[in-house]
Amino acid sequence: MFSEIAAALAHGEPVALLTVVRVHGAAPCAPGTRLLVRGNGSLTGTLQGASTDARAREDGLRILAAGEPELLTYHLDPDTGESVGSCGATLEIFAEPLRPEPRLLVAGSGYVAQALARLAVPLGWRVTLLDDRTEVVRAAHTPGSVITKTGEIAELLREQRPDSVSAIVIVTRGHRTDKDALRAALETTAGYIGMIGSQSKVRVIFRTLLREGVAPDDLARVAAPIGLDLGAETPDEIALAIAAELTLWRRGGSGAPLRDRTGILARVREEGANMAEEEASAEEAAI
Repeated sequence: MFSEIAAALAHGEPVALLTVVRVHGAAPCAPGTRLLVRGNGSLTGTLQGASTDARAREDGLRILAAGEPELLTYHLDPDTGESVGSCGATLEIFAEPLRPEPRLLVAGSGYVAQALARLAVPLGWRVTLLDDRTEVVRAAHTPGSVITKTGEIAELLREQRPDSVSAIVIVTRGHRTDKDALRAALETTAGYIGMIGSQSKVRVIFRTLLREGVAPDDLARVAAPIGLDLGAETPDEIALAIAAELTLWRRGGSGAPLRDRTGILARVREEGANMAEEEASAEEAAI
C-alpha cells in the first residue's frame, strides 16, 4: 500500500487514503485496514464489501476534490450481507487526501533560476531545472533535491507533462528560447505560467505568438513580466519576487499588505473613541 502511495505521489498524482480506525459489531475488516482511492476512481485494497468499497470510492473522490480530511462512519446492514453477523456493524474511517508537493519547472538555469530553486525547495516545491546548456546546468548551485535536465527546452517542457498543480517559470537566456518555451508551456495544462522580461520584451514575444496563431485567451494565462512588484534588482531579489507570486497563486492570497487588510490602527482608534464616549456618559450619569 505505502509503495503504491509513494509511486503515485512521485508521479504527481493525488490520492485519498481511507483507514479503518475503529469497528463496532461484526465488522468484516479490522482496525488498520486501508483503502487507496485514485483520482480516476480505481482502488487499491478493500474494506471487504462491494457496496462498502463503492461508497468508499465516492467518499475518496469527494475528499480529494475538497482537499480536507474527514472522519467517516459506515453502518453496515446485515441484510446486505456485508457484516459478518446478523446484528450489523459500524466502521469508523479516517479519510485523508494525500497530495504531492507541487512541481516547479524552471526553463533556464542561470543566476535567477538557481536563486529561485534555493528559495522554492524549502517552500515545498519539487523543482526541476531545464536547460540546453550542459555546462551551465553542471555548474548550477542548487539544493541536492533539485532535478536537472538538459536538451531542447521546449521539448523538455512537453515531456514533463505539467498539470494544474504545476508551475512553469521561464527564465532562459534570450528572447527566442523564452518564446519557444512559452509556446510549449501554453500547450500544457500548467496552473501557473510566468515569464521574465521587460515590458518591451514581453510585448514583442506576445505579438510574435499572436501572429503565429496563439489565442489571446491563452496569453492571458501568462504572468509576464513575472513576479510581484518588490522593486527587485539582484538575482536573489528577483527570485524572491517570483517566489512570492508563486506562493500567492498556490495559497490563494490577495497580495495586499496585511497591515492594510487588517486595519488594526483604525479599529484601535475607533475603540478608544468609543471607550472615551462611554466614560464621559458614565461620568454625566453619576453627577
